[in-house]
Amino acid sequence: MPTVGAVDPMTLWYLARASGLVLLGLLTLNLALGIAIQGGWHPRGWPRFVVQGLHRNLALTAVVLLVIHVVTIELDPFVPVGWWAVLVPFVSPYRPLWLGLGTLSLDLLAAVIVTSLLRAHLRPRLWRAVHWLAYLSWPVALLHSVGTGTDTRLGAIFVYEMACVGLLAATVIFRLARAAHPAPVARGLLMVAAAAAPLAALAWSSSGPLQAGWAKKAGTPTAVLASGGTGTGAPSGAPSGGAGPAETAFTASFSGSAISGGGGQTLTITGRVQGGAGGSLQVVLQTQPLSAGGLAVSSGAATYKPGNRALAYSGTLVGMRGAGLEFSLQAAGVPGVAAELVLSGPVPSSTVAGQLYFGTAPPTFSGGDDGGGGN
Repeated sequence: MPTVGAVDPMTLWYLARASGLVLLGLLTLNLALGIAIQGGWHPRGWPRFVVQGLHRNLALTAVVLLVIHVVTIELDPFVPVGWWAVLVPFVSPYRPLWLGLGTLSLDLLAAVIVTSLLRAHLRPRLWRAVHWLAYLSWPVALLHSVGTGTDTRLGAIFVYEMACVGLLAATVIFRLARAAHPAPVARGLLMVAAAAAPLAALAWSSSGPLQAGWAKKAGTPTAVLASGGTGTGAPSGAPSGGAGPAETAFTASFSGSAISGGGGQTLTITGRVQGGAGGSLQVVLQTQPLSAGGLAVSSGAATYKPGNRALAYSGTLVGMRGAGLEFSLQAAGVPGVAAELVLSGPVPSSTVAGQLYFGTAPPTFSGGDDGGGGN
């Protein structure tokens, strides 16, 4: 019987995106706080060391989230990022420009962190010059988040990203308004530029990342796009969307039975594939009963054995779309395959039926914008 992987790919997926989004917010808050402090802002009743401690702790928390974000992105099985791309910008095969901006931002922040740790051994002028890189790392990180993240097209996420832009722009205007230098004319021009930054970010996003087809323009590999993504930021198959050399991509009918065991925690679906390469399919799902009825699937695995082959494809559940269960399957000596089982009846029930899409996407979902991966 197949076993569920120790690490649920969906957990990596959401953790990578959540850590990236929270990291952007922390970087924004920390940078805004630093700019405000430099401008003479100080909350009443707060000792100076408390404000400075908050500034430092926000930076330390951002470092922790940065590590989580990088590690989960690398462990995410849906996109081919590569560990080398963590240190060297613009070398990843997945969205090289936008992912490279994230690497560049990381490198800039690393320089700030290292020099801060060595501050006692550095000249103040050198430390201050390197510390200015923190200001440059923020817009680079923002471009990475908006350009790479498949979540940008979700309304709430985009509003959150634009709120970060607005907060920092307002802080810069506040700082310039209280500054003695530069000259009034130059200061006024800088304030206008800061006020225009949110509008520029909105205009660029509307003509780029928010448009259909951005995944392809951004440099998403064809193999990832072929997995039939929905453009919602949810994983939708293995990095390789084609079938192995023994079985071409096909759509076939499936019929079988579903047995619930272990107090409803495990649901096993077994049956035969009629059409295509034929054969047998077994799916094991880990579920939780819902109070309103039905089951919530937390993880799963599948084994498919074609009728004309002795080998078997096996792998884990990587996503769900309605009644569709999406799997990343692998067999010895052949490329990975994206497969989807779309059930056409209530589950669990003693008899189940549906369609198996092996190495191809259901027509309803084909032609989507994004297929896996993100910031």
